[in-house]
Amino acid sequence: MRLAIVLVCAAGCAPANYLYSFDLTDPGAVNFPDFRRPDVEEDGDVKAEIRFDPTEFRAIAFDVTNKTDVPLQVMWDQIAVVSPDGMQRAVRPQAPLGAIEPGAKVASVLGPFELPSVGSAAKAYDGQSFELVAQMLVRGQPREYRYHLRVKLKKL
Repeated sequence: MRLAIVLVCAAGCAPANYLYSFDLTDPGAVNFPDFRRPDVEEDGDVKAEIRFDPTEFRAIAFDVTNKTDVPLQVMWDQIAVVSPDGMQRAVRPQAPLGAIEPGAKVASVLGPFELPSVGSAAKAYDGQSFELVAQMLVRGQPREYRYHLRVKLKKL
């Protein structure tokens, strides 16, 4: 009997696995219920599509569309993620990227970005906020874009 209780506890007491979902919290942002689809935030000059995946791909999909009539320069080597504790870590594209021509969209995968997917270490991130910070030259003027995201965890 004791063996049965130990086996049930061993199977049922394992740490929970979690799936992360990040939603943009900035005014005007569009969030999609399907976590595989990027969320969207845009102004008159720049459209950003963002999808954080800290467990499977350990990266951030960051697609930028230039809505202006002149080339847009993203400072790809200066993009960072600010975590809930205020620590800032660099995330870089997997391939070199240049300026974005008028009307064009550039898809990038930024990394590394990894968070725990199991147990209390993962659960601690539920409801926490992150920022994706990107420096850009828009119409020749420096501009800092700060995309604010909140974590929602789903227990698997």
